[in-house]
Amino acid sequence: MLRALSPKRVYMVACFFSFLFVAPPAALFEIRSVSMASDGSLIAATSHSGRIFTWRPMAAGNGGTGYVRFAAIDSGHHGYLTKCVLSPDVSRLITCSSDKTVRVWSLPGGATWPSFQLEKTLAQHTRWVWDACFSADSAYLVTASSDWTARLWDVHTGEVIRHYAAPMAVTCVALNDASG
Repeated sequence: MLRALSPKRVYMVACFFSFLFVAPPAALFEIRSVSMASDGSLIAATSHSGRIFTWRPMAAGNGGTGYVRFAAIDSGHHGYLTKCVLSPDVSRLITCSSDKTVRVWSLPGGATWPSFQLEKTLAQHTRWVWDACFSADSAYLVTASSDWTARLWDVHTGEVIRHYAAPMAVTCVALNDASG
């Protein structure tokens, strides 16, 4: 993933397999985070202003490869969006924010997919939430915050399973939950 900078705007430029996708000039917006579904069925991006944008693959019969913008919704966060992450099973999207919360969005299937529905808000951090990652089975989520903690959440219940204290702000996380 690349972001090309200009004096006035941040242009989204992404390289996926054998083609290049660039946000068209008529639809410029500042992007903070981008996530692509593991099966290539969806791209999600978040802006500083609190919007969630999605793209889906072009239909083969419509003349090509690439992605077309599908939806733009307001996240409802009361601050900057710092990260978005699609779950490995593409059933959920999470958004992290400077408002100290993580929102879990369900992505039900069907003809109107992706139609976002707010499933729950995870609100136990006391400062900005910077990053998050899902477990391989999409059942758990780890979040990183300026409150000097990382938390492991059960995505289905919204409960904190583990609380990790750090000697300073935690701004990024990774999870290796592979067995063996």
